[in-house]
Amino acid sequence: MEPLHMSTCANLLQELKRIYAGNELLIIRNLDGSVTDDEAVIVYLNSLVDEKRLNQHIIRKMNLDLRKENGPTNEVLLNSLFTLGEVSILTEINEIINHIADAHFVVFLKGQAEAYATKLPGFETRAIDEPQIELNVRGPREGFTEDLQKNVGMVLRRIKSPHLKAKSFVIGDESQTKVMILYLGDRVDPNVLNELCHRIDSIQLDFLSDSTQIEEWIQDSTFSPFPQILNSERPDRVVTAMNRGKIVIMTDGTPNALIAPSTFFEMLHPSEDQFERFYFANFLRIIRLITLIVSLSGPSFYIALTTFHLEMIPTPLLMTFLSAKAGIPFPTFIEALIMEVAFEVLREASLRLPRIMGQSVSIVGALIIGEAAVQSGIVSRPMVIVVAMTGIASFTIPTYSTAIALRLLRFPLMFLTALTGMFGLSVGMFVIIFHICSLRFCGVLFLDPLGTEGFRKSVQKIFLPPVRYRGRLKRERNESHEPKRQSHYFHGKEWD
Repeated sequence: MEPLHMSTCANLLQELKRIYAGNELLIIRNLDGSVTDDEAVIVYLNSLVDEKRLNQHIIRKMNLDLRKENGPTNEVLLNSLFTLGEVSILTEINEIINHIADAHFVVFLKGQAEAYATKLPGFETRAIDEPQIELNVRGPREGFTEDLQKNVGMVLRRIKSPHLKAKSFVIGDESQTKVMILYLGDRVDPNVLNELCHRIDSIQLDFLSDSTQIEEWIQDSTFSPFPQILNSERPDRVVTAMNRGKIVIMTDGTPNALIAPSTFFEMLHPSEDQFERFYFANFLRIIRLITLIVSLSGPSFYIALTTFHLEMIPTPLLMTFLSAKAGIPFPTFIEALIMEVAFEVLREASLRLPRIMGQSVSIVGALIIGEAAVQSGIVSRPMVIVVAMTGIASFTIPTYSTAIALRLLRFPLMFLTALTGMFGLSVGMFVIIFHICSLRFCGVLFLDPLGTEGFRKSVQKIFLPPVRYRGRLKRERNESHEPKRQSHYFHGKEWD
């Protein structure tokens, strides 16, 4: 819609009525009770505006002013608006429509060439609650909601530095969704910031309903199964990321914030590590690295050993495998495929069922189906154990999108291993590692800075040092006056 310039409020109101014709949500209030010659008219959407406050504080006072002898001036009427906060002056019909859709009520005054809008939201929002996915034992218990202002406020409460900067965007031709990026100006890489702003500004969507659409639009490798942007519903994790020079993207209506640029090892480190003793946190990080490998290659490794490389299995263990395999009509690959598909179906069913029933279906269903499959001779007991251990290992990955990528890549590895044994598994793992090394976002490598800043700093990105040494290393960097690390790769125009 092209901007329409109107000469008076009467023309603006007439055009607004034409656009909203047939929409019963639009409320038009004539303040002086007259239908033909209104001194002032208020227009709003009754599902968005707090009508109770509007009637008590605005309409009632304006009607009293209108009944005064000789009538009030426009300045007197506008004083009632300024008691509620900021007043926007609108001269174009597009601006009026956008403000009405954003929980504003618009006032048209007789004889004026512009309209006046004030925000007065009346819809309910979800209260701040504990995160549902990123649970922890120690640390803060509050998580983001669908209200952008609440989410920004939770970040501002934790960072009181004047270096905290914010930029706003409006994405979606129809939805007009507000998006805000937050960063620390003294820590962020300016090249990454400029490129990220350029990509967000280039998004062309009719409706923006979730931050996932932003993530898919601005990432470098669209068809990569690995997420290149970290998402979190925890304010403490967002603040920690900003302290490391990251940029946070918040979307109105979404309880998840995007953290960019993100690296591979950051996907394996939950926020809870910051609230545990460093030796226990590092122990858990080692466990996660092991379970990552098990989750990705566990069934494939078992298929390779029992199908092509029996000589690698100790004799007592081999006899156990052969006795369990006796009478099974399917090859090992088909066994693994059946159990993996069944496990994924149970996992998906547990997510879709009500919370009370979901846990029962996932646990009891897995036990019953696994035991029934063994008793009927469809699969062997070792295969059930391998698939169960693989599924449990995938739950230790703190980032849900990374765990999904590992579950997805597990199947092509099984196919390769079923064809060529350990050679196929090695080729598949090499391709995955090569792909991870090639990923980048806004010039930052997915494995950056592993191996590029020396052994000491690379280890610090994987393992957590004690708090006092973390502070000492930070002071050393500040005192050395090191220049900011520039991006390895940059494209796009400079952001104004």
